[in-house]
Amino acid sequence: MVPFLGDQFLGDQFLGDQFLGDQLDLRRHNNLRKTYCRIKMDYGKLQQYNYSELKDIAENMGLTIRRSKANIIEDIKIAFKEYESYKKDKIDKYKKGEQLGEKGKEGTTYLVTTNNGKTYAMKTFRKQKSSSTLQKEAELQKLAADVGAAPNVIDIDTVSKYIVMEKMDRHLIFQIEKQNRTVTRSQQRQIISIYQKLDKAGVFHGDANLLNYMYKGDDLYIIDFGMAKPITTALKKKLGTDNPNMHIMTLGLALKLREIGCPKSSYEYIVKYLSEEQREQFDFNISKTKKRVKK
Repeated sequence: MVPFLGDQFLGDQFLGDQFLGDQLDLRRHNNLRKTYCRIKMDYGKLQQYNYSELKDIAENMGLTIRRSKANIIEDIKIAFKEYESYKKDKIDKYKKGEQLGEKGKEGTTYLVTTNNGKTYAMKTFRKQKSSSTLQKEAELQKLAADVGAAPNVIDIDTVSKYIVMEKMDRHLIFQIEKQNRTVTRSQQRQIISIYQKLDKAGVFHGDANLLNYMYKGDDLYIIDFGMAKPITTALKKKLGTDNPNMHIMTLGLALKLREIGCPKSSYEYIVKYLSEEQREQFDFNISKTKKRVKK
């Protein structure tokens, strides 16, 4: 009888040619990790188990059950060696430090340091987040980073559920507070530039939360692509625009700024990019003597 074993371990990973999917139960992950910790590099310990016990271990690891004890042991060794490689490249590579910001719905971000002293931000996700969704989020952020709209993605792990990215310095919202809840014309221009870049990259961000804007030095970026979607023909048709960031994110941001009590000058430049229908519907009145900005 193999004992119940340890903490959460792997999600999606090839082990002994067996794919462990998102629906694999937690007990299998626990048994794999703890069994590895018990055996370590002393694979001779596997010889101490009888065939029935080895069969239970293999089943918990998601391995095909072989007919001989020797074959089962060999499969377990292969799985462990794959894990050792994964552990070196993904787990031991980063030393987790302090938490960055508040804990979000999807997870928590930490400061991490590599073995060579480089620091990054690691966004960790709840274990229930599907690997495909996490992969999609990272890929959309990469597209945005390629056009200078988002932090660079450094690493991704769909097993331990994290994305490592370039570390930002400070939130825009805190800067706004220091400026007596005002957003300068320069800051508004930077935000509009981000939206234009996102539309060019084919990425609809979809979340106008003010906490999603951060500085790296003097440059402003947008973060958190958990709600982002690729700008496809279907999405354009659904949203009724070829440039959803410019059409929708501008409106969302202007509403947010007005909601927290910013003066009209804090979104005056932004609302010039809204359609006349949007400005009228949401009561963003602009002096008739001011010309609308060309898109």
